Amino acid sequence: MEGQKPVLPLSLKAVSVFAKLMNALNLPATRLDEDSACRTAMKDAGLSDFGDPYFREGLGELLVSCQQDADLHPIGRLVARDMIVNFLIQRLKLAKTRKQQPGIFSQPLVPPLIVTGMARSGTTFLHNLLAKDPDNRAIPQWKLMRPFPEEAANPNEPDPRIARMKSGLKFRQPMLPGLDTKHALRADSPEECIIPLGLTFNSLIFPTLFPVRRYMEWYLENADSSPKYQEYRWILQMFQAEAQAQRLTMKAPAHMGSLRALMEHIPDALIIQLHRDPVTCVSSVCSLVYTYHQSVSNNVDKAMIADLTLQLYETWLKRNLAFREIYPNVIYDVYYNSFISDPIETVRGIYSHFGVPWTEPVAMNLRTYINKNPKNKHGKHHYSAADFGLTEAEIADRLKFFYGEHISL
Repeated sequence: MEGQKPVLPLSLKAVSVFAKLMNALNLPATRLDEDSACRTAMKDAGLSDFGDPYFREGLGELLVSCQQDADLHPIGRLVARDMIVNFLIQRLKLAKTRKQQPGIFSQPLVPPLIVTGMARSGTTFLHNLLAKDPDNRAIPQWKLMRPFPEEAANPNEPDPRIARMKSGLKFRQPMLPGLDTKHALRADSPEECIIPLGLTFNSLIFPTLFPVRRYMEWYLENADSSPKYQEYRWILQMFQAEAQAQRLTMKAPAHMGSLRALMEHIPDALIIQLHRDPVTCVSSVCSLVYTYHQSVSNNVDKAMIADLTLQLYETWLKRNLAFREIYPNVIYDVYYNSFISDPIETVRGIYSHFGVPWTEPVAMNLRTYINKNPKNKHGKHHYSAADFGLTEAEIADRLKFFYGEHISL
């Protein structure tokens, strides 16, 4: 049953008191306004050009939503402010790199493998398996959060972005009890594209981590955005320039509802979509989002989480159907039960479909990973639709237009 508040250590209680004082004094570290955030980012980066100003609409919606909807407690404000400033810094660095190294962005992309599908349908497991092929390259969380190198990085020492990511995860860990059973986060593990897409300020990363209803409603209308996916292509080109011989292997359930824009800018992308019982997926997503929201907010609305999650999947699946009608042979579908029963054969089938070479060493790498990472390695995730005021019948009926009428599980 969801609902238990985390018990914070004394160190975090002290941080909370200090953050509350900073907020009362209107100091920059907890301010959630566009001018202050942009000024801090420009000062920290030593840059002033944010590139295409389209991002300001999403940034504005996010900041208003943080102020009006989220009821962020003092640490929540610190976390939100820090994340927003970080993504503004990444925008500044993207614009700088576009000017100083234009050749990176004229290079063709090796067709990337892109995993999508309903969250909690096995996308993370498949992504991790694909990453075990040395010819593929999945991007670790520390690099997704900060795609552009730190100016002071010493090539003879570990990248400082790794330490910053580890420090951030360690800081938040006490506020996220049970997260490992739902979605284990590690600085050096592959993660979702919604993280680097944070620099577009049109990303699911924000409503996943913060209860920003107004922003989520704006996102639902604007997620299938061409400028956003133009910048996504640029981000992938940056990653590819670091290791040109490898095929990028990316993952985000959010792509499921934005394939039109994705394929507009990355027409050779190899799209894999996973499918699982939507009742299970929706209930599990609600549980995960609740864990994130209760770590930053004074008041978490379970009914809102349920309502917005169903709206999200209904919107994504309708767009996905529309895409399939126009591009009937682009998506390679994978079904959860058959995938879990034989994951290696599933990956072999993906490779065969897309003409990617399959070798016995790849199969051995996959077997090793599977043996070392059994299901429920970090404990069993318990969740229920009823925890969020939903019934299984309600979820199934809401999404039957996709699962039942068009896609058979």
